[in-house]
Amino acid sequence: MSLPDVNPLYVLVAVTFLVATHLVYKLVLYPRYFSPLRHIPGPPLGDPFLGQGPAILATEAGILQRQWVHTYGPVVRAVGPLGIERVMFTSPEAMRKILVEEWLNFPRPAFLRKVLGIVTGYGLLTVTGDEHRLMRKTMNPAFSIQHLQAQVETYNEPIDILIELLKARISMSQDEKGAGTVLPMYEWMSKVTLDIICGSAFGYRTDSLRNPHNPLAEAYEELLSMQTGYNLARFIAFVNIPFFSAYVLSPFGYATRNIWQYLPRTGLLTQLISCMHRIKNISAQILRERIADAMVDAEDVKAKKDIMSLLIRARMAESEKDPGAYKMNDAQMMDQVLTFLGAGHETTASGLAWTLWLLAANPQAQTKLRAELASTLEPETRPDYRTLTKNLPYLDAVVQESLRILPPVPMTFRKSKAAHTIDGVLIPKDTLFYIPIRVYNTWTELWGPDAESFRPERWLETQQRPLPQTMSFIQGPHACIGKTMSIVEMKAVLCALLANFEFETAFEGQTIHPTAAVTMKPADNMPLRIKFRPIHA
Repeated sequence: MSLPDVNPLYVLVAVTFLVATHLVYKLVLYPRYFSPLRHIPGPPLGDPFLGQGPAILATEAGILQRQWVHTYGPVVRAVGPLGIERVMFTSPEAMRKILVEEWLNFPRPAFLRKVLGIVTGYGLLTVTGDEHRLMRKTMNPAFSIQHLQAQVETYNEPIDILIELLKARISMSQDEKGAGTVLPMYEWMSKVTLDIICGSAFGYRTDSLRNPHNPLAEAYEELLSMQTGYNLARFIAFVNIPFFSAYVLSPFGYATRNIWQYLPRTGLLTQLISCMHRIKNISAQILRERIADAMVDAEDVKAKKDIMSLLIRARMAESEKDPGAYKMNDAQMMDQVLTFLGAGHETTASGLAWTLWLLAANPQAQTKLRAELASTLEPETRPDYRTLTKNLPYLDAVVQESLRILPPVPMTFRKSKAAHTIDGVLIPKDTLFYIPIRVYNTWTELWGPDAESFRPERWLETQQRPLPQTMSFIQGPHACIGKTMSIVEMKAVLCALLANFEFETAFEGQTIHPTAAVTMKPADNMPLRIKFRPIHA
């Protein structure tokens, strides 16, 4: 029996009608009339295709969302692009449920895992569930207080090089009136934190401060230059293409990277693939060297203080004790190298740059901090772990306040695996949550009427009014394992900088320009005027 002839035009019309009907329902009808979330207050739906997407990309990360909270309250719904709904909760109770109490029910959405996986590897930052629990348990000893205390002294060489180079730059350009020199401080902070993380985490010497053409430093500088909200939006669109993540990290992807330069709006893929190829090759080299060291001289590994040597040593010990126990394989160890480099370097550099900006814009706080350093630190000495964590309360307040107001990671996302009720709101399965770190950190309901102001003293007044926990390092099982390490590193760098220099805004009326991407770094490299003013002169 033969099939009847079908006019292709009818088929085309039918398919077009079905697609158009689906789009009208998804983009227009569903968010307005059928969505279970439609009664949650929020900004206007806006353009059916883009929704609030353009407005979000056009503003600093967290600023628009903070305005929404002021206008609509602590639970906000926003739509777009492509009809995607996202819900934002601001209350501590909601954050605790999503991130701490029921974290397994609210995993990172697939697009975020893919984005993070490409740039920072599929390590502790990306995995979840039992794999995350076992991996974190394996890594926790390497971040113990005992090991962090020993690592602080490895910070000294890069910091000393930084100070000498800044002194040289100032002496070359400072005029007789001592007007100081304007320098891109984020660029300098990125170099010193890269040298510190490579030394303390891997025992690997980059010396990017004195060698700007170091391959790892160049690759990261190029990678970070792509970090904008618009590039992130395009990147998210790409990672939703099947097999895209595998392609980017594959030898085939590297071999064919240049074709993207000739296609519209895809040139950044050539740059991304090239950067990640170089970073992965160097990371693999670092891991091979550490494993080879362990195989040749186990006693030498025991003397090493870097995190990777500690992890390799722990893996060897666990294998001897219980061959069947969980231990990270070489591929997982490789991903940890990428995680440390990607998450532990740029975020600390941004945190330092924002802190220097806040001190430059608030000279009274800077004067108070320099006075504390002058009365606590001995000339020509570097503070140890105890001094950095116990004996400099105003420095701690400055760092905590800076991370609160300008968190290097301003937001993240989660997705509900099933229906839940949060803050009295029924949330259906697969709802996307916008976790508003910067908004939460500056919400007046939690921090008081001056929540958006830089006032380090609030951290010294906790007996009068206990402060809530910030979200700068997330909360719960996915909280940053390197939180203490990052804060101590920031304090060590700031001690040296403020003991030798004063910082001022680069020009009258200067404002900040944070990028609106996964992390929030200064888009203009944070130019500041720096003057040589040693506290023990």
